[in-house]
Amino acid sequence: MIWSQLRRRLWRSSALFAAILLATTGFTVLTGTVNTSRLQVTGEVDANFRGAYDILVRPKGARTAVENERGTVAPNQLSGTNGGITTAQYRAIQAVQGVEVAAPIATLGSTLVSSTAQVDVTDLVDRSKTRQLIRLDPVFLSDRGLSRGVRGSTYVYITRRPIIGVDTGRSVGNTTYYTDGTIAQNTEYCDSGVLEVQEDGTRKRVCGASLSSWQEDYAGLRTPQFDVHSLLPDGRFLDGAAAGDITYATDRIVVNVWWLTIVGLAAVDPAAEARLLGLDQALVSGRYLRQDEAGDPARKVRLPVLTAAQPQVDETLRVALSTVDDDLVRKMPGTRSDVVHAWLDKTALIPAGTRTFDTRAPQPDAVFEQPTLSVSFVLRSGLPRYDTAADGTLRPVASAEAPGSWMANSPVMGGGGTPSLVFDTAFRDVKVVNAEPFMAADPVGVFDPAKLQGFSGLSRVPLETYRSPEAEGADARSRELLGERPLAPSSNPAGYLISAPQLITTLAAVPGLIGAKAADQAISAVRVRVADVRTLDELTRERIRRIAEEISTATGLDVDITVGSSLQPQHVELAAGALGRPELRLTELWSRKGVAVAIMEAIDRKSVLLFGLILVVCVLFLANATTAAVRDRRRELAVLACVGWPRHRLAALVTGEVAAVGLAAGLVSAGLAVPLSRVVDVPAGTSQALAAIPLALLLAVVSAVVPAIKAARAHPGAALAPLVSPVRRVPRSRTGHTVLSAALRNTRRRPGRTLLAAAAVALGVGAFTTLLTLTWVFHGNVTGTLLGDAVSLRVRAVDTVAVAATLLLAVLALADVLYLNVRERSAELATLQAAGWGDGALTRLIAYEGVLIGAAGALAGAGVGLFFVDRFATAVPATAVAVTAAAALAGAALSGLAAVLPALSVRRLRLSTLLAQE
Repeated sequence: MIWSQLRRRLWRSSALFAAILLATTGFTVLTGTVNTSRLQVTGEVDANFRGAYDILVRPKGARTAVENERGTVAPNQLSGTNGGITTAQYRAIQAVQGVEVAAPIATLGSTLVSSTAQVDVTDLVDRSKTRQLIRLDPVFLSDRGLSRGVRGSTYVYITRRPIIGVDTGRSVGNTTYYTDGTIAQNTEYCDSGVLEVQEDGTRKRVCGASLSSWQEDYAGLRTPQFDVHSLLPDGRFLDGAAAGDITYATDRIVVNVWWLTIVGLAAVDPAAEARLLGLDQALVSGRYLRQDEAGDPARKVRLPVLTAAQPQVDETLRVALSTVDDDLVRKMPGTRSDVVHAWLDKTALIPAGTRTFDTRAPQPDAVFEQPTLSVSFVLRSGLPRYDTAADGTLRPVASAEAPGSWMANSPVMGGGGTPSLVFDTAFRDVKVVNAEPFMAADPVGVFDPAKLQGFSGLSRVPLETYRSPEAEGADARSRELLGERPLAPSSNPAGYLISAPQLITTLAAVPGLIGAKAADQAISAVRVRVADVRTLDELTRERIRRIAEEISTATGLDVDITVGSSLQPQHVELAAGALGRPELRLTELWSRKGVAVAIMEAIDRKSVLLFGLILVVCVLFLANATTAAVRDRRRELAVLACVGWPRHRLAALVTGEVAAVGLAAGLVSAGLAVPLSRVVDVPAGTSQALAAIPLALLLAVVSAVVPAIKAARAHPGAALAPLVSPVRRVPRSRTGHTVLSAALRNTRRRPGRTLLAAAAVALGVGAFTTLLTLTWVFHGNVTGTLLGDAVSLRVRAVDTVAVAATLLLAVLALADVLYLNVRERSAELATLQAAGWGDGALTRLIAYEGVLIGAAGALAGAGVGLFFVDRFATAVPATAVAVTAAAALAGAALSGLAAVLPALSVRRLRLSTLLAQE
């Protein structure tokens, strides 16, 4: 019976077969896009979720207000975290089960490293002149040349006249003895200086260097340096300090411009650092630190350090060279220094070129002729504070202290040695933490930060240890001012950006630097790597969470899970600096914690919702086709009921026919799934394709249950009656007798049929709105970080396929409803045609009905879509409202288009045949 019915009504069976085939194949392909999306996300996350460590332990209260509010951490924040973890707490962390490596780091602060820039001025010497004066004006540039720190000028006095040096062994108090026996009394403006033998044989002091007044100009920004050189008859030069001893004569005049750079200093456990980052493998020369080696400046034991191979500050020394007018130079011998410098401030200079020196990595200064670093005390910098603008931009707050005020009571060398860039605007508080003004460091090895064990650049952890922060210009003006280069740290410990450590020593050396008591709690952070972490599945996440909780309980410290962190752009407005830098709008890469976990949770939620919505679309599409097929056979089923068929047999007949068609459609769908998935670039395996067979059978049976029950319960007399509406008195329409008014009355005349068509439209619009908005919400949740952007780019294509295919399935369901609706009303339409309605009017009538039904369904679907978005996306964003409105308009328009073909199909039916059917 089932087989004969299928053959006898081949067109109906074919339509049902096509519906099941489309639904099953569509579900298989669409779920393949969801699986592909999830696999892409999982693969991307698993490849990039891990940074250098998984858990970061910091002192209690180390989190900033911005971190607590936003979950983001500024780059190199460890630079402002100075101690707070005790040795006992570190041991407790090591003892937690599951900890593979616990690597402590003590951010000691920064230190001043002494170096010199050697400026050769020999080529500027005019050997024909008796006396001449060369001037060097050093300027320190930072912030890509936008900030300029000045230093007092250096003068080089060169004379062909004999000079007599000071007898330092005999000179005492205000009396100066010279090597020829001359005795001179010191005065306020001439308390030093060699004697120059004049043309008439007299001896006069060269007092240019006697203007030093460190009380008034402690940093040496105005006090000039004054060097005297004698040009010997043989063409060599003799420094005035060695006057009379020609063994010190040289062929060239080289001026040493003292240059102090401030670099970061940190202490680590050498063994733990080697296991965590492979620091021992990053050496480019020398040896690695030994576990227990230490220095003691008080006992003149040199501090063992590793030095960075490249400088991590943006600092340039530019020396402008010039010569001074000869008439002024002739008057200098015997003239008080204050008078000389008053002349020099007013005299015209003759430019003689510039010399430029870039900052270099810390290394022994060649001037001292020994393989040691000369460093000066230890500075500790605090963290910058921020104000937040309405758009989320951060504004660093300038310190209330005057720039460079921290030097007032500190053992800075002064006299021209102070780095002039420390007088730029301060954004951090600075203090001196040790009493030893001078230390010697032994650079045992040089390491290259770029050779540290590589981890994904998409998931760099917060509080990076060896990477100095940079900030790109956020607008065209800032980028132009910076010369299309990023803003980098300078030698200002109070600056907004400060460098990562360039000197690394051992924890064993810390007591000798800051004392044993302070050293016991000098650890700034402990970076923890958890054992056996390979993927970021739920079990791994729970294990990391448990270990972090145990560390927090055992130590009472701030513990953060950093696995899965990624970089996120943060806009910063940096106020203008005191040394010339204008206001800049910058973009920094801050670390956002937990990005990978958020991505995995977001894709899980999205996958569940996509599966559910796709399944609902397919089931309702198929249920509509099955219902239409049963409605079309209502008379046949009524006849069978009249001849004695029981209800359960009628239901079994309908269910069996649909199940047979579903089984056949499932077999065909299984064969089409694999090649079709390749066409749309969505991988579908054999197992997934074979799953289409039971799926098609299940969908067919489920969709046939309700129509079969209705067919079995229908009264034979009602089923055999024509599908016409009962006669009712309809009030006169105020809209007149127009095609639009007739369409409006038709939608109200058959509410059940109208609701069915509207439901199809609502289904399509609601599914489209929900899918598209959820896809947007997913991307919104994960984008904004480097890892999130990479994941978003990977899944966006398959998300688009899923949304588009679901909308297409819903539109086909709508067209099916409208087509069956027209077929059922074909006699009514034929009557209107017989009454004189033209083909155009009938076509417009059906199109208007489709638009009206579609508009009603689109509004309902939009509401349903927003409801789901609000439920599953926490809030309804403004973009979702715009998407919903566009989807509703598109649904109404597609309803009209879907109604055109059913309306045109009426023209192909003969009028006599249509009337005879009733």
